[in-house]
Amino acid sequence: MAKLDLRIKRTRSMIRQAFFELLRKKKFEKISIQEIADTAMINRATFYAHYADKEDLYDSLIDDFIIDFIAVLDEVQPVEENRVQVKKLEGMLSRFYSFVRLYPELAEIVIDKAQDEKVIVRFLAILNERYESLLAQLEVREEDIIVPNDFVLSYILSILTGTMKWWVNADSQSMSPDDFARLIIKLISNGHLTVLGVNIERDI
Repeated sequence: MAKLDLRIKRTRSMIRQAFFELLRKKKFEKISIQEIADTAMINRATFYAHYADKEDLYDSLIDDFIIDFIAVLDEVQPVEENRVQVKKLEGMLSRFYSFVRLYPELAEIVIDKAQDEKVIVRFLAILNERYESLLAQLEVREEDIIVPNDFVLSYILSILTGTMKWWVNADSQSMSPDDFARLIIKLISNGHLTVLGVNIERDI
C-alpha cells in the first residue's frame, strides 16, 4: 500500500509539474490533455486515472494552495483577544509570500480564480474560523451603520489577493519576503486595523 501511495504521489507530481511547465508557455484554455500527458511522459489513460479532466486538475491545485494557506495561518497565533501582535503577523505573511514565490504558477491559478464565488467562500470561511473571536469584538461603523464582519473579511481577502498578484510579477523580485511582509503590515496597521478598532502590539 505504501509503495502504491508513493507511486500515486509521484505520478500526480509529474502531471502537475508538466501542467506548470505548459502554463509558462500558453493559456489554460489552449492546453490539451494530450500535451499534459506527453510533457509528463505518461499516457492519457494514466492522466484520467488521477483527474477527471484538466478542470479537475486545476481545481485540485487550488485545493493544495488553500491547504498551504491554512498551514501558514496555523503556524502562529498573531491575534489575542482584540490585539494583533505585529511581529508574529509579519512572520506569518513572510512565510506565505515565500511559498508564493516558490510556486508562482500555482499562485497565478489562484489569482485567476480569485473572483470565483466558490473560491472566495472557502477563503472567507477559513479566515472567519480562525479569527472569529477577534471579529466578535469588532463593531465597525460608518456613522450609524454597523459594517458587517463578512464585508471586513472580504476587504482583507482583497488585500491578500491584490498583493499576491503584484508579488508574483517580475517587479517584486528585488524585494525579500520579509521586507514585503513588513511593508504590507505597515500599511494596514497604520490604517485599516486601527480604523477597525484593533489594538496593535508592535514589539512582540
